[in-house]
Amino acid sequence: MVTRKLPFKKFIIMLSLTTLSTYAFAETQDEIEARIRALNAELYDLRQQLQQVQQAENPEETVLGLPFEPLPEEAAREDLSDRRALEQASSRNPFSITTHRTNYLFPVSYNANQNRAKFINISDDSEVDSMELKFQFSAKVNLAEQVFGDYGDVFFGYTQRSWWQAYNTDASSPFRETNYEPEIFIDFDTAWGILGWVNTRNRVSLNHQSNGRSAPLSRSWNRVYLESTFQHGDWAFTVAPHWRVPESDHDDDNPDIERYMGYGDIRLSKRLNNNHEVSGLLRGNPSAGNLGTQIDYSWPAFNSLRAHVQYYYGYGESMVDYDHRVHRLSLGFSLNPLFSATGLNR
Repeated sequence: MVTRKLPFKKFIIMLSLTTLSTYAFAETQDEIEARIRALNAELYDLRQQLQQVQQAENPEETVLGLPFEPLPEEAAREDLSDRRALEQASSRNPFSITTHRTNYLFPVSYNANQNRAKFINISDDSEVDSMELKFQFSAKVNLAEQVFGDYGDVFFGYTQRSWWQAYNTDASSPFRETNYEPEIFIDFDTAWGILGWVNTRNRVSLNHQSNGRSAPLSRSWNRVYLESTFQHGDWAFTVAPHWRVPESDHDDDNPDIERYMGYGDIRLSKRLNNNHEVSGLLRGNPSAGNLGTQIDYSWPAFNSLRAHVQYYYGYGESMVDYDHRVHRLSLGFSLNPLFSATGLNR
């Protein structure tokens, strides 16, 4: 096993030196960065081919976990490089948008503790169904690049999350709740490391969230949040504290929202074998005893779709239910993986 890897490593080094010497006199920074990305992609493909050959020739070594895997810090930097390449390509196309947060569709979403009192304001013809259809659409577009020297890319993002009483025909299948979340944010991809973890992104965002309803169901708030993501190989940790922009008492539809939603989100994610992913989200106000937890598990299904299971328990799942404890299990599909060029957004 070792004797095969040494010639391969020498070949890669020679190939890299030869290619780099050809492009050593590239005229612009963009040309150099583009060549580096191409070399990284070629190196990754060669490693994948080597791994496939090793698995075919020595299947018993796969069980022992011997095939090549990049070091945790190297894997995190490769993820960052892929994301930067995609965002730069998108910025060159004025009509291009990319995914922002996870896009999903859950045809089966069962909540064992629906907010029946609030549903009376939507329909008094029928009781609220425990079974709903839940979905989220999220996209972003690049507005400017490198606004602070070599750092700071500006984006506009939009996320819409809906809870639809699709199977409640007695109540004419209304949308029970929809949350609209536009935001303008700046991403700083610093890529500095500490104790084997790589800080792959820091984000500062001006965020608005509301449900677009009139009283008594109207809910809204404006926030500024700082989101930092750290990666260590197949692990990712995201912390996102926020500060609520103050509102007058007359205009505030939910003055106690921080008592339930707290002052930020924390998420821990893990990439498993065969591109399975699991993540846990925690939010809430521990001092008030009000917490919200979410667990997501997804895996490749077919084409670009991923089978997805989501479990939410506690407060803060939606704006109208920010102060109501829900107990929800959802089954369906999602599109963009967490560990992808546009992943690891809350």
